[in-house]
Amino acid sequence: MIRFDSHQQGRALLAGVIALLATQGSALAQGCVAVRGAGSCAANPAGMTNMLDSKWLASLSYRWLHSDRHFVGDVENTSRQLIGNQVVNDSHFIDLGISYSITPRYSVSLALPFVRHDRTSWYEHTRTNRYGSQSGGLGDARLTVSTWILDPAKLPSGNLQIGIGVKAPTGDYAATDTFTTVNGPVTGYVDQSIQPGDGGWGITLEMNGYQTIGAGVYAYAQGFYLANPRDVNGTSTRTGTTRGNPYEQISSVPDQYLVRGGLGYTLPWVKGVTVTLGGRIEGVPVYDLIGDESGFRRPGFSIGIEPGISWMPGHWTFSLSAPVMVYANRQQSVADKRFGTDTGTFRHGDAAFASFLLSFSASRAF
Repeated sequence: MIRFDSHQQGRALLAGVIALLATQGSALAQGCVAVRGAGSCAANPAGMTNMLDSKWLASLSYRWLHSDRHFVGDVENTSRQLIGNQVVNDSHFIDLGISYSITPRYSVSLALPFVRHDRTSWYEHTRTNRYGSQSGGLGDARLTVSTWILDPAKLPSGNLQIGIGVKAPTGDYAATDTFTTVNGPVTGYVDQSIQPGDGGWGITLEMNGYQTIGAGVYAYAQGFYLANPRDVNGTSTRTGTTRGNPYEQISSVPDQYLVRGGLGYTLPWVKGVTVTLGGRIEGVPVYDLIGDESGFRRPGFSIGIEPGISWMPGHWTFSLSAPVMVYANRQQSVADKRFGTDTGTFRHGDAAFASFLLSFSASRAF
């Protein structure tokens, strides 16, 4: 029988927790629902790395998604794919992170996201043929201060980390590209879902917790909320023109959220390898926590199952996960509700979601 002693179990638990926190920057990305990877949930495991005699932790994460499944509410419009006029977003996210442990309990972290989006559609171009638009560059950076409730240097069986941060509008929220139309090439703003930034200063709240429940087995939970007080960012939308809704003429600066949790198991027969399985819900709310909800947004959320694996050789951590969507809901926006009140006509916009996403990260404690 394979057994863990207390030290082995503590180190195994530490490996799993650091792996989870190091991949936290890859949490948010859905497709047309503009939940950006943009450092929205950046890595902040620095408090734990003191147990590895380290003060700094550098991380790099990459993820990719392909969104093409359209939903109105929780009903999928499969006819879009049969006809071939679905909107397709291919998005690539690279996040660079650095964390510093001020003390074993307190840490500060900075996340710099970079994005590349390729979007193809009919309605933004000739409405009869598929053409593309692109955007890329620096996204919205985040600075976060975090604390562990208990002293992590004592290798407790469970702990809770809470953090508060600031999200800066460093990403371009008015990116343009050339669109192919029946009247020839036209330069215009790209869709909200592929804008590198959202144009607002934000406040972030984070929570990370774990608890040992057996030899090499632990439970984990994470929560994240980005509050964007700014109402609209001034970027005009193609949606407001094509759908004739006066409340959708300008892009909104929406909040974002994520909750994930599950179980992890550190394999006793393979040194440093941990497998995880959990669930997650992420999305853009209909109503913001602070400020108004004017302008255009695609509110909605998805629920997924998230398997993952990580390997921790020494001070390195490598992690791979592939969340799979099991439920999606494109909620009715405030703009749609206001349009219905004014005209008596019910309106409920759609959005495209990704069936799954791939996420890889590497981090190094110093």
